Amino acid sequence: MAHDTIEIYVRDLSTDEATDWLHTVLDDLSPVNDAIISTVEGTYEGARVPVQIAEGVENGPYTSVWFNAADKPWDSATACARDAYEDLQKEVLCFLNDPEKPWKMLRVSDDGEEYVDKRDVAL
Repeated sequence: MAHDTIEIYVRDLSTDEATDWLHTVLDDLSPVNDAIISTVEGTYEGARVPVQIAEGVENGPYTSVWFNAADKPWDSATACARDAYEDLQKEVLCFLNDPEKPWKMLRVSDDGEEYVDKRDVAL
């Protein structure tokens, strides 16, 4: 069973760029809240998918894109990260949700894929 949430971190991504990308992966996307953290909702296979977008995570260059729904276009954060990189051509990070390695992240970039330790990455 997939987790109910997926979060990816995209380097140098604006809220507008994130929203444009979300229009390609979700149907009927509409804004819900436009504050420091923007919230939009779309549908996937008829189910509502709320998504929060937060620029400058930890005051760094990454934007968090957080999907909060059981039904999403991906079964894992790694699948979402790979698709986001393919569509956006920007570096993407995601946690692996491995309780044995909680700091391990996947980085997808122009250099390919690699596993990195969150403690070595400034989000």
